[in-house]
Amino acid sequence: MGGMDTFVEHVIDGEWSGEGRPSDGLLNTVLDLKAATQLSQKLEQRLLLSQKDIRNSLDENYLTYSAAVTKAESAQSSIAQLLQGVDELQLMLGDEETGIQTRLDTAIKNEEQICERVQSNSAILQCLTQLSAINRELQDMDRLVQSGELDKAAQKAESIETTVNAMENIEDTHIAAILVERVNLARMNIKENVLREFHKVIAVETNANSANLRVDTSRLKGRISVLFAALDSVKDGENGLKELALYIISAFVKPVLAAQLVTHDDAESPTSEFNVQLSNDSDTTPTDEVCDLVLSIVAFVSRVLGGRVWVDVALTELAQLVLQRCYLQRIPETRTELASFHKTVDTLSGFEATLLAQCADPSIERPIQAAVKRLDELFVERQCARALEQSRRAAESTAFAVYKMDTHQEWTLAFVQATVEDPDTKLASSFAQSIKEHPAAVFPQCIISESIVGTVSSAYWLLNESMQCNEPGLAQRLAETAQNVLDVYCVLFPVVHRQQLRKVPALALQFFNDCMYGAHHCTILGQLAAAENNVNPNWSAVARKFFDSGIRHVAELAESESRELKSLVGADNGTGFYNASDEQQQDALAKSLKRGRLALTQLCAAMRPPNVTPHMFYRILGRYLDAMFAAIIDGIVGVRDIGVDDSQVLSDHCRAAYGLVSLFHLDPEITCAYSTLTSAALVNSTDEQGDALLDSDDESDESETTAQGVRLAKKHCQMSDKLVQLADILMISRADILARRRAGLLAQFSVDELVSLVRALFSDTHERALDIDELKRI
Repeated sequence: MGGMDTFVEHVIDGEWSGEGRPSDGLLNTVLDLKAATQLSQKLEQRLLLSQKDIRNSLDENYLTYSAAVTKAESAQSSIAQLLQGVDELQLMLGDEETGIQTRLDTAIKNEEQICERVQSNSAILQCLTQLSAINRELQDMDRLVQSGELDKAAQKAESIETTVNAMENIEDTHIAAILVERVNLARMNIKENVLREFHKVIAVETNANSANLRVDTSRLKGRISVLFAALDSVKDGENGLKELALYIISAFVKPVLAAQLVTHDDAESPTSEFNVQLSNDSDTTPTDEVCDLVLSIVAFVSRVLGGRVWVDVALTELAQLVLQRCYLQRIPETRTELASFHKTVDTLSGFEATLLAQCADPSIERPIQAAVKRLDELFVERQCARALEQSRRAAESTAFAVYKMDTHQEWTLAFVQATVEDPDTKLASSFAQSIKEHPAAVFPQCIISESIVGTVSSAYWLLNESMQCNEPGLAQRLAETAQNVLDVYCVLFPVVHRQQLRKVPALALQFFNDCMYGAHHCTILGQLAAAENNVNPNWSAVARKFFDSGIRHVAELAESESRELKSLVGADNGTGFYNASDEQQQDALAKSLKRGRLALTQLCAAMRPPNVTPHMFYRILGRYLDAMFAAIIDGIVGVRDIGVDDSQVLSDHCRAAYGLVSLFHLDPEITCAYSTLTSAALVNSTDEQGDALLDSDDESDESETTAQGVRLAKKHCQMSDKLVQLADILMISRADILARRRAGLLAQFSVDELVSLVRALFSDTHERALDIDELKRI
């Protein structure tokens, strides 16, 4: 109540007017309506008591207290005023918008804001003081760096960062970010200075014959501890040690391990130098010597620079380099080599254990150990990669080496053994059993490339390896690669040699044979894989791809050569068939036929069996003759007027051209061998593949050249009969033409062609018109 009493005293003394600044007691007191009411009641009680006491005193001593009465009246008046003020105060306290409570709250808030400003200004002053101290610390740190006291500079950087992080006033501010960046730059500068000092004392010299690592230990006396202490105090110090170690590895160790032969005599090397002799002209250094050399390099660097240089990352990098040189580059390619490779594996495992024993983290990744566990997988990958590379090279080779079959190739167990087995590889027993149970198969004698023979052999070898593999996933990988090597050859060869296939007919025919050979063996390999429960649906797809590619390129060859032959015998686009009885025209016709015969003979020489099978020879020759005969027929039919003498010349020309069917005749000794093959039905391939290579009717034995030529011409040359019939039409009457038309002997001629010939051969008469109408009705 002390504050309240004071308040009352001010009110009574009239020192408070209700406006202006409140006293300190008023600022610390908050009145409410209830307290004011209690005060009023108390004052009233005091007044009553005072009045009673005054009256008693007056009764006792009127004169003595007369003056007091006057004062009492004055006091009573003041009390009345006080009560009135209390009532007004009560009203004011009840008004929330304009009352004293609002003014009190405003005054309190202003006081709080003033206090906050004072505190804020104090914090800013303190922060500026700290920043000034940090600035001096930064300057001291820079002087320490310049003077070479890198360890102290690093400690100073650490202290500055701690101070900055402890300053809550600048937390997450731009000032804090700038200071942290400044400290980080200082650390980087310290680290670079440390590395620069190390680089100054390390000298590496390498050439084709030697490599030398030299350390100037005299300049490092007393400095190594300072440099390492600096790196320890720098947060990025571990990376600094890593950079130093990796520099030694890249500048010295890698060139050493890149050489085939490396030798080092530790006894002859100075204490501050490490010398290695290099050579690429002799045998490769054994694995154990390479491992000893790397460990010697590590020991040398640890001795002159301290073992702390070899951080875990650097030691792992050394293990990776040795792994690459002595393991990954020497993965065996045969099972015999694989069996003897385990000694190398043991040596590398021991080397890695010794090397990584220096690591601070015992659980660090061990690359050699991980690679050793994948030895079987890496062995299979090496086999597959080698086979695919050989297939690619075979397809891209421009040697076009020819493989001539002495006889038909019989697919037997002996053939597969000769294809697969070598001193390091034996035929899998399951593979041999599947071959014995598989039907016999024969591929007809023809000329193929050595490239396709090698590619097919690789496929058989890979499939045999897959059947000897105990890991199902690796076995599948080998089987898929067997299919892929054939796929690569089939796709890549026609792309790489597109121009040669278009320009060289013999090469196009050889590629056709290669494709049929590949399709033949793809079919067999697919059946063998299925028998081993190693079904690979791509075998049939690759077989089809080979077949389609071969057929397509032969068709392109026949189309291209046919156009050339047509241009030769077409007698200058048909103009040579006009006035055929003229000597110059007769000479032109004879020369055109001679040119065509010569070109056709050369084409036949390139594809004569056993270059291709007789059936293929007949089919292509039939295409060529069709082109030549069609050119002659179209040229003659296109002539509008053919005289009697002209018709004789043109008829003789047709019969001379028909004589080209004699090219169908082949040596009976050759065709007899093919006839026996097809009659025995030994070709184990699809019907479509067999029809593309062989036909027993084509290879039947006929000693009569003309009879054989005529029979084969009727089968493979659609225009041969039409050419003979044209020769007859040129010499017979209109009545004979009509009779033959009615008998169906001229079915190959269209009505327009017959009408054109009749109009050219016979005079324009009423009878000719009637015969033409008859031809149109037939």
